[in-house]
Amino acid sequence: MISLGIDIGGTGCKCVAFRDDGVQLADAYAEYPLTAGQVNLPPDILTSSVFRVIAQCAAELPNKEEVTVITVSSFGESFVAVDEAGEPLTDILLYFGNTESEEFSRLVQSVGEEKFMQIAKILPDASYSLSKMLYTQKIAPRPVWKYLFIAGFLTYRLTGMACADVSLACRSLLYDVEKTEWSEELLSACSIEKSTLPQVLPTGSRIGTILPEIAAQLGLPRDVSVVIGPHDQIVNALGAGVQVSGDAVDTSGTCECMTTLFSAIPQGLDFQKNNFACVPYLDLRGYVTYAYNISAGSVVRWYRDTLAEHLRSEAQQENKSVYDLINQQCPAQPTKLMVLPFLQGMGGTPDVNANATGLIAGLTTQTRLPDIYRAILEGVTFEMRYNQEKLGENGVYLERLFACGGGARSAVWLQIKADILGCEIIPVQAEETGAMGSAILGLAAVTGQSPFAIAKRFWRYGDVVRPIPEHREIYNQKYEFYKRLRNLYVKGWCQL
Repeated sequence: MISLGIDIGGTGCKCVAFRDDGVQLADAYAEYPLTAGQVNLPPDILTSSVFRVIAQCAAELPNKEEVTVITVSSFGESFVAVDEAGEPLTDILLYFGNTESEEFSRLVQSVGEEKFMQIAKILPDASYSLSKMLYTQKIAPRPVWKYLFIAGFLTYRLTGMACADVSLACRSLLYDVEKTEWSEELLSACSIEKSTLPQVLPTGSRIGTILPEIAAQLGLPRDVSVVIGPHDQIVNALGAGVQVSGDAVDTSGTCECMTTLFSAIPQGLDFQKNNFACVPYLDLRGYVTYAYNISAGSVVRWYRDTLAEHLRSEAQQENKSVYDLINQQCPAQPTKLMVLPFLQGMGGTPDVNANATGLIAGLTTQTRLPDIYRAILEGVTFEMRYNQEKLGENGVYLERLFACGGGARSAVWLQIKADILGCEIIPVQAEETGAMGSAILGLAAVTGQSPFAIAKRFWRYGDVVRPIPEHREIYNQKYEFYKRLRNLYVKGWCQL
């Protein structure tokens, strides 16, 4: 039995084929032909890109007749508005696109921030689907039949069935998390017709069989099942190994996101006021939230491209990555520098300040470039500890952290994470945890097994990294200074 996992990102999409014993058989990736900074994605480009990676992945399989199921997962907040014929009405507004408007601001003021937080369990913001829906209503050339979230749009293309999963519905600002249904109260207040929203199904539900003409186009069997997948952070957590309260996965890429599992919705609204979401997890195992920093891997890349440019020729001569040389030169001990890592602004959780900038404090004539590199890793990790502290204030605790993404390949960074966060770090060996999580959900849907029982055949880990006690003590003191410096920044010093 072969399961295809589709992972749709904001810059490209991938398809990975897995056998039911966890062995990866084939993969394909396509980057969207977009210009830098483009915030709209034409639906036909998305569709053709996804169909192309499915077809390429299937073509690599010598036994593609064994493909049993396709599961589609995607980034959140965005959607495709379609008419009654299923034709897209506008381009996709990507999740990082800003649709802030007076109309949306008046709506939030009218409904009340607290009402959104009580029902949708998130702080209302123009990045979520609702703001994009209001904008789409004004520019669509014809009435909207359905707003299909990205994973749901692709499963609609594959099956003709319009649906969504719970986790992507939670990114809309219109879903009642506790009642697990579209909120009639919010829909009425926002003038969004319930009929324009897709049916919400439990994550990982089988929604039908692939359309015969699409199966032929993609070179797949005609009886392949199609499963609705969730927000990419959910399948990433499953693929990494998050399964009990206190587990979290830390994905270090351009941005850093820590997805933490907890058992019950925190009481009061402090959780939401800190910009933390509350999203049902798989198999009724509780809820997850996303703690993230938009300036993480991008800051490390800035160091590579500006301060470590001289290492490129050496890396080429030794057939190594520049990062390999940077990590080799990195000091083994904590630095005396302090970095605020907001080179792209302070964005994510728990604070948003687009005017924030980066800072390196403590420079002397003895400072060397490798010291700055380690201080950057420390600063980025201090920001995640700040998130960890805010989560803890609301009863959400981190006990075990799975690490994946580019940052997980750095032994130096993993040790810094363990020392600053004070927990064991488990490096995930799989490269494609999102696509793998999707494939696991597909197998669960067609076999009736728990996704976690199936996932045990897929999970692969490196050696556990544990805190070094003397480093932990140093970082505890440095963290207190980080908070004071950060607080000064939030209060406006960065705008002087």
